[in-house]
Amino acid sequence: MSIRMSGYRLLVGILLANAPFSPIFAAVSTPNAEISSHSSDPRALPYRADADPVKDLADAEERAAKANHLVMVIFGANWCPDCRMLHKNLGEGATQDYARQHFELVSVDIGNHDKNLKIAEELGVTLKKGIPVAAILQADGKLVATTNRGELESSRHYSPQQILAFMHEIVENRRVVFPAGERR
Repeated sequence: MSIRMSGYRLLVGILLANAPFSPIFAAVSTPNAEISSHSSDPRALPYRADADPVKDLADAEERAAKANHLVMVIFGANWCPDCRMLHKNLGEGATQDYARQHFELVSVDIGNHDKNLKIAEELGVTLKKGIPVAAILQADGKLVATTNRGELESSRHYSPQQILAFMHEIVENRRVVFPAGERR
């Protein structure tokens, strides 16, 4: 084995061992704005490669209509630390409670920027400013807002409280702002 390859394996091992994963927000949309893996492993990855985002979105819209919730479709990838941190923050304390009360969440895996791009385009989402990126929809599928300006791209730098304030702005004013007043 070359030094380069063993260094790569070491780096991947360190990243996976220290990655911020949440057992509650791990893969696809489920009731009460919870994203869960189909595994009891608390280190399960947030984006499932085998998920069907079209079905997951339809299911989330149906639940949202019954509960008078918004749907937040989050596009990202397991290799993305900002994507994993957003899911970790969404699964903590008051942020998790608020998400459950107001949103149905759907995670969509974009792979290496080569998967599920059609659904992103259909929802008005662009990956130009990075990931994670989200589309917020009414239960009937009407677009409320997107984070196309990169509002969530720096999620590793946001606290759960900043993500909570971000969600409050969406629910109360139907608009997306940068968490903590950040502007780009």
